Amino acid sequence: MAGNTPEPDLAGVPRLTGQLIELMGLLHSRMAGDAMQLMAELNLTMPQMVCLHILKNANTRSVGSIGGALSLSPSATSHLIDRLFERGIVTREEDPADRRQKLVSITPLGVEIVDRLSAARSDQISAAVADIDPELRAQLTDLVDLIIIQLRRGGPVVCPQS
Repeated sequence: MAGNTPEPDLAGVPRLTGQLIELMGLLHSRMAGDAMQLMAELNLTMPQMVCLHILKNANTRSVGSIGGALSLSPSATSHLIDRLFERGIVTREEDPADRRQKLVSITPLGVEIVDRLSAARSDQISAAVADIDPELRAQLTDLVDLIIIQLRRGGPVVCPQS
């Protein structure tokens, strides 16, 4: 036995998972056109955008960890990083702890690109949630705040007593 850690209560997880997938699909269908148009204007692929989001949130990552996060081979990851580097969107430097490794960071231009896409997505999501009943929207906002806090901590999400 690995200790006294109680088993998590997974009641309702499959239903909630399905609901979240449907909700994300509905939101994505409302915002896909503009986001894809902006990515095309910026000449960026989806893996490149995901890479930029990873780097914006993590500052610096190794090429290998980026490839792992994107499920890309080392050569495909290197090619992706090369294309972003050539455009001045990321920087590359040797890892001082291991010169065989390269560390990748996002540049101010890369941050600007991520922020532009995020602003466009924010506008689209705002338009979608504006269609939700105001009382339900307020309840959802409070609940999502709690979920975000718990997920950032890495602990279980606990619902407050009413």
